[in-house]
Amino acid sequence: METVTLMARRRGSVGTREARKVRDSGLLPAVIYGHGEAPESVSLDEHDFVVAIGHGARTMALNVEGKDTQCLIKEVQYNYLGKRPIHVDFMRVDLTEKVRVKVGIALRGVPIGVTHGGVLEHPLVEIEVECLAMSIPGTLHPVVKDLDVGQTLYVRDLVVPEGVKVLNDPNEIVASVRVLAEEVVAEAAEPAAEAQVPERIGRVRPEEGAEGEAKDKDKDKEKEKKK
Repeated sequence: METVTLMARRRGSVGTREARKVRDSGLLPAVIYGHGEAPESVSLDEHDFVVAIGHGARTMALNVEGKDTQCLIKEVQYNYLGKRPIHVDFMRVDLTEKVRVKVGIALRGVPIGVTHGGVLEHPLVEIEVECLAMSIPGTLHPVVKDLDVGQTLYVRDLVVPEGVKVLNDPNEIVASVRVLAEEVVAEAAEPAAEAQVPERIGRVRPEEGAEGEAKDKDKDKEKEKKK
């Protein structure tokens, strides 16, 4: 990857208030450190920096007062919306030396297992690699369209450029398609118990029931006639 060169200027003072003034003027506060040299506070054009990282730049040459310093973008701090960079940490590097950096992983394709009712899981979104500073790869884009239910993409399956060494555990899971947990079907409610006849208090003769009650009524009528 070709190294981008950005113009930068030294900052005379540091601090939150000073950094805010720098940002208000369209510049981006930054610090350069490493290689046994004292940290150096600088500012650079925010727009140029955003364009550079938008094209995947991981290293860049900062031209400070006519002198180029090869730097690795170590950390970018963003505002609370996560859109605008507000500070950058650069680390001095030799483009011929090896560095350790983290590289993002963005999956491509819809796994066939998803069409079969599975769910795609993507637990690992970046890996750590070791390579020459000038050979840092961009975001990795493994294709997962052939993953079926129960299948897994491991770190060992990732394809990286020649000269790039992956430092993660080879058996670490990058993505997998798992089976959806089956919904528990509620058992059908039992039919309501039949209404029970109120219990009669006292001794009940075998013939009692609907038929027994009719006989009692007949006997009562006969008694009334005799009276």
